[in-house]
Amino acid sequence: MNVKKIAVISVLLTAALIAAACITSQFLSGKEFYYPMAMLIIVTACVPFFISFEKNRPSARELVVLACMSALAVASRAAFYALPTVKPLCAIVIIAAVSLGPQTGFICGVLSMFASNFIFGHGPWTVFQMLGMGAVGLIMGLIFYGRKIRSSRILLAVIGGIISFAVYGLIVDISSVLMMSTDFSLSQILTIYASGLGYNLSHGITTAAILLVAGQIFIEKLDRIKIKFGMF
Repeated sequence: MNVKKIAVISVLLTAALIAAACITSQFLSGKEFYYPMAMLIIVTACVPFFISFEKNRPSARELVVLACMSALAVASRAAFYALPTVKPLCAIVIIAAVSLGPQTGFICGVLSMFASNFIFGHGPWTVFQMLGMGAVGLIMGLIFYGRKIRSSRILLAVIGGIISFAVYGLIVDISSVLMMSTDFSLSQILTIYASGLGYNLSHGITTAAILLVAGQIFIEKLDRIKIKFGMF
């Protein structure tokens, strides 16, 4: 199935669940309701991508490459355990998406975040991190995969940094809003988002710097593997 069709299906399912949540919130409220509903929405958004990936019947070689990229992303996050805002994981997910396609980038982002949280700790925030990183891979793959602009180091770094800052930061901060807000007022929500601005900005700059220095090198290596073994 075409990745764009999968994305549309995912968006429609997510929108339907959000609408259902808004209607249900008239009768239920509180974190006991918002957390399970948010997690259900996120899982529903991811399911179409995994079903489509499975239906495409990826070869053993393709699965090995995906597993290696995910493992490299997890290892890169663990290596900078002491520096919370310096995480090459996002850059590696973007490299996978640009070279191997948006669907592979999405799955690489989701799996990398899930696996790395066995080191950093699982919690209600895990599903938000998984969706956020998957969304970064999907968007960057849709923008760069199979296009001439993928050869531009500066463009890759700038757009990668912006997507990392805006998309991943926005989605993950939703978990902070759910955990820290009590009355879900606009002023309180904006305050929480503002408190995470420094972290998101640092994460975006780090991602851009890694892509600028090493992005094209990794993409060329993956392209050689693709051509040699006829994958993806």
